[in-house]
Amino acid sequence: MSTVPIAEHPYRDAVLTELHARPVELVAPNMRVRRLVLAVPTRSGAMGAAISQFRDFALAKGYSLQDESGRQYQFTTPERVVSWEFHTEFITITWYSALDDGQNWPDDIGLEAVSEAELVGAMRVDMMDEPALPDRVLPSFNPTSLCLVAIEYGNAQLAADFVPDADKFIRFEFAAGKLSPLRRAITLRRILEVETYRTMALLALPLARQTGPALRAVEMELTDVMADLSGIETTDEVQERLKKLHDLSVRSGQISERLNYRFAAAYAYGAILRRRLEKLREETLGQGSSLSSFIGNRVEPALATCEAMDKRLTVLSQKLERAVELLNVRISLDMQIQNKSVLETIAETARSQFRLQHTVEGLSTIAITYYLIGILGYALAGPLEATGWSKTLVISILSPLALIAVFFGLRAIRRGFEKNSKH
Repeated sequence: MSTVPIAEHPYRDAVLTELHARPVELVAPNMRVRRLVLAVPTRSGAMGAAISQFRDFALAKGYSLQDESGRQYQFTTPERVVSWEFHTEFITITWYSALDDGQNWPDDIGLEAVSEAELVGAMRVDMMDEPALPDRVLPSFNPTSLCLVAIEYGNAQLAADFVPDADKFIRFEFAAGKLSPLRRAITLRRILEVETYRTMALLALPLARQTGPALRAVEMELTDVMADLSGIETTDEVQERLKKLHDLSVRSGQISERLNYRFAAAYAYGAILRRRLEKLREETLGQGSSLSSFIGNRVEPALATCEAMDKRLTVLSQKLERAVELLNVRISLDMQIQNKSVLETIAETARSQFRLQHTVEGLSTIAITYYLIGILGYALAGPLEATGWSKTLVISILSPLALIAVFFGLRAIRRGFEKNSKH
């Protein structure tokens, strides 16, 4: 047996497996199909726990699971074929049974294994082997929200009104008599996915509406802070505004944390929903609305609301950054002014010290000269008396010389001191 001489990429098997992760299952021409869409808690490990609980349920019931390596599992009960699919944040439970099956909540599909999940959507598709929908099914729909279309290039018909029944299931009537078994299975899957992703895409709208007042409050408070920036005069006021901006940034970050994932998921679900609706290739039959029109008129405004709030959050973040930058510039300017004032004070002090030093040196020169002349007067008194010279005349002649000597002597001492201090 030959072996591949090149090392395989660690994701190669995963990529190959993804091609067959959710295979299309052929279905009988007359069948009732139900699906539940269940949201899993957002905490870490919740989906893994749900998968583990499901496997425990299947093991306890003795069901033989197919595709145990992936996230789609299928098993068969005496009355139903059941399929579980585990997505990123939700689970779908789909079961196929006879067209006259009246149990919306059967006890053999494993509902007890998703005790922590929450019901988001429920749908029922009655698929019949008819070339067109019988007239008897249309009166049971709400005419104000009826969607009646031909799909798959006119080879099948579909009707729905998106009004839940007593058990909160949305009902679809699907006439697929002209479709081949493969096209019938593919179209059925698309119908189920349209309602699945419509429900998941709209989950963001209630959260956006709930969060809107909090976002508006932060925007208004930021507007007040920005309007008040020009009136700031003291450093304490600047610090107070910075503290306020920090509080607004925290609140804005909390809102973003709540909305970012939900909005990103809604955009992704909306894109998938549009593609699934396009793939149905629907045409209106002159009564009611088309699925694309009816769903688009509800989902697109909801996604537009989310996009608008997303942009508001981005603009809010940018405004907060600019406000902080403005205050930082103001703080920097205040610090420069304070530093200039300090430097000017230091310079003035140095000048005062310099003038004082010169004054002291002048006074010191005079004082030393005075004492030096006094000493010379005493020292020369005897010799001058013996020689008959006038003491006053001699002292007068020596006084300027003594003053000059003292001046240059003190100057030499100061220069020597400055030279030593530099070394």
